[in-house]
Amino acid sequence: MITFDKRGGGERLIINLARALKADIYTGFADRKNTFDMSDLNVIEIGRRISNPLVRTVYLMEKFKRLDLTGKYDFFIFSGTLCISAARNRPNLLYLHTPPRHMYDLKEWFAKNSGIIGRAGLKLLHAYLYPRDQNYMRQFDVICPNSENVALRVKKFYGRRLYKKCKVVYTGIETKKFYCKSGEFFLSVSRLDPLKRIDVMINAFKEMPGETLYITSSGPEEAHLKKMAEGHGNIKFLGPVSEEKLLDLYARCKAVISANIDEDLGLSAIECQAAGKPAITVREGGFVETTVENKTGLFFQPDKDSLIAAIRKFKSIQWNRNVIRKNAKNYDISTFVKRIKNVISETRK
Repeated sequence: MITFDKRGGGERLIINLARALKADIYTGFADRKNTFDMSDLNVIEIGRRISNPLVRTVYLMEKFKRLDLTGKYDFFIFSGTLCISAARNRPNLLYLHTPPRHMYDLKEWFAKNSGIIGRAGLKLLHAYLYPRDQNYMRQFDVICPNSENVALRVKKFYGRRLYKKCKVVYTGIETKKFYCKSGEFFLSVSRLDPLKRIDVMINAFKEMPGETLYITSSGPEEAHLKKMAEGHGNIKFLGPVSEEKLLDLYARCKAVISANIDEDLGLSAIECQAAGKPAITVREGGFVETTVENKTGLFFQPDKDSLIAAIRKFKSIQWNRNVIRKNAKNYDISTFVKRIKNVISETRK
């Protein structure tokens, strides 16, 4: 149970899981032109896409709340924020990427970085969503956070009782799709918004004209970041790229750099390791769980000087692509499916 309107890691994960379990997918809506192929799956849309975030939240949460599938299935897997209102369908499992960050750990950050209208909208959204989120979360039989980092957020924002229901299951990727070539540049694949701190990378590479940084994706900070990089030909913006192109970039990069604020898990660090390339990440969030320092990557503090030092250290290490790829195998989709199946079996006992 998730909405499909983009080609993201969460969408791909649920699609792969549905295939492995031969399961139906219930979703608020599916924008099939902008997400992964689901033609081989039975996808049931219970609503429609609405652009206004507050109206969309209320609409989809109420739609899911009325969804009664009792007796039709023997187990329910949830993934997403709004579908949790259907938690009366049991036995069930919630695969949790994170509690809503705008309402919990980054509440102050979102308020600070929103205008007057945005703050007013967030206040209305939280007034509606918070009591429902707290209530529906308590109706799950088991919660599978995608990292220990997210499990600790459950403990902090929902309490010890829900934390005891948690069984961490790391995300799964199709490691066999990734391949390795000689490294030519450093790579950022994060969305261009303030939470990803792309500005730290730009400021660092301004002082390293001999190294090249490729920046993929788009986002609200795109114009600002491009202006920051003006006059520095070693910093290149590629825009959104296809899956095929992204795999090629992973293969040809020297390393992937990620500076995301307290990232839930950090898919980019896992994906680059699947391509045999080190991850250079901030020492925060889920990155510290998936990257082995000096073996599969390096850490830095979120400032340009620390990143520059990490890149210099990177160049002094003889990286073993086989060791790096072996670590990524821990996050293969087959391992993920096996762990989910085990949790389902344990929950149904």
